[in-house]
Amino acid sequence: MGRKSPQEKKRLSYAKDRRNAYGENDKSSRKNIPRHKRRVNQANRHREHQMLTAALGPVDLDHAATAEEGLLKVRPQRWRKWPDTPLGGVVRGKLDGIDVRRSFEAATLSPLADRELDEMLSAAARLLSTKDVAVLHFLAHTGVRVSELSALDLRDVSNGSVTVRGGRRRTIPLPPELRPPLDAYLRVRAERPGADEKPAYFLNAFGCRVSPGAVNRVVVTFGTLIGMPGLSARTLRKTFAVNLLRAGADLDTTSEMLGHASPDATRSYLAR
Repeated sequence: MGRKSPQEKKRLSYAKDRRNAYGENDKSSRKNIPRHKRRVNQANRHREHQMLTAALGPVDLDHAATAEEGLLKVRPQRWRKWPDTPLGGVVRGKLDGIDVRRSFEAATLSPLADRELDEMLSAAARLLSTKDVAVLHFLAHTGVRVSELSALDLRDVSNGSVTVRGGRRRTIPLPPELRPPLDAYLRVRAERPGADEKPAYFLNAFGCRVSPGAVNRVVVTFGTLIGMPGLSARTLRKTFAVNLLRAGADLDTTSEMLGHASPDATRSYLAR
């Protein structure tokens, strides 16, 4: 077999690459799953391992069924390619999807009035668990992002303030009305075996740190349940920002409390 010319190698590589799934060619690393997608799969497997190791104690069939459903939801995804579609068509489709999501959010992301916020929190106290009630109060009275709420540790929350760590580190004062639901949740949290050894502030049913996706699902599902289909964690964050401005805070202070890079970002965020 003779040596192939560069043009023949290029044509052969192009023919081999016209497939709809990654990982089918173990001879070439660039045909396998990209590194940033392998990391997502690795994180999913790590989460499965955490769920399994946290399932201690006697066998509970209901708990086992719930755990199995949770594991099925976080299995590694299969990413697809579109070899027969021009790159412009793929990018255009993704941009159209982003525009649709942004327009839907702009139409539904309106801050809650004081009466709506009070009714929502009152309904949460009757319908939700102690942990979910504390989560809703925390989002409504601090304006933190769901990713920041998920990353909170016990050392970050004191009697009078909460320290948000990360890229936009800041300190947010805790209003007095937030203390009762937090104290009730901490009492329930302390009753769970092994909870004192967990650094995370909010724990899920498996004793692990709550995920941002789980927090979003709780808020959205609860909003649908009480007749507020547009309710989301970003709705509560925007309500917090609007209430700050109504209370007399200037744009710089509001920007700092929200963790925005500049007041211009806060102005554009509130304008949507």
